[in-house]
Amino acid sequence: MKLIKHQRVSASISDADANFSVLGIFQTIQDAVTELLGRLKMDNPTMRKQYNAVWLFTRNRVKLFNSILWGDEFTVTAFVSSITNATLSVDVSIKNADGVLCAYSRVETCALSLTAMRILRLQTLDAIAAVTIEKPEIEIAFTKFDCSPTTKVDTVRVGSTNIDFSQHTNNVEYIRFILNTYTVKEQHDRPIREIEIRYISQSYENNVLTIYKQNCGNDKDVFLLKSADKDTVKCELLF
Repeated sequence: MKLIKHQRVSASISDADANFSVLGIFQTIQDAVTELLGRLKMDNPTMRKQYNAVWLFTRNRVKLFNSILWGDEFTVTAFVSSITNATLSVDVSIKNADGVLCAYSRVETCALSLTAMRILRLQTLDAIAAVTIEKPEIEIAFTKFDCSPTTKVDTVRVGSTNIDFSQHTNNVEYIRFILNTYTVKEQHDRPIREIEIRYISQSYENNVLTIYKQNCGNDKDVFLLKSADKDTVKCELLF
């Protein structure tokens, strides 16, 4: 199954240059993944009702190729690209009105049992047998994060609007926290071409996140977010 949606770049997902924002792209990817899981009868409300479990994003790599202007049309396509015993990966492509690829993502997820607080074997889910695996449009490889951030650049308290249905900090909010360490001018002058984010542990309302950054050359910044000295998120930005 493929989810295909035709949309326009709205004001809420546009940046200071009136382009489809990086944060807006991550929001669109999240919406596509969750809607696809819903059509497969495995969205989080269904998972909680049937299995007392929720999906967790474990990592996401996004490649950015071309801009799309505020008000312009684009097409989102989402499909399952792989399934293992523990993980389900969804690829999401975003193309402009001419069919040109503008962004491509691979999101890796796992299902967490809220009863046992452990990862579920996906073969125990009734709906998993009906899932069709589709061929990726492009290949994406996750990184090993060979750079360790040491410079503290910000602290953020997790607020109520950062919390999602799983009662933890929503995955897109970490991107917001990271991007907010750059000025508007920095983001304009040094456009991001690729982001990978790894979700190591969960954080919750009122947790204080400490953000560390390391510049690893002219084309790469690496971030580490900690909650109470516990690694929470690691993220790599390529320029």
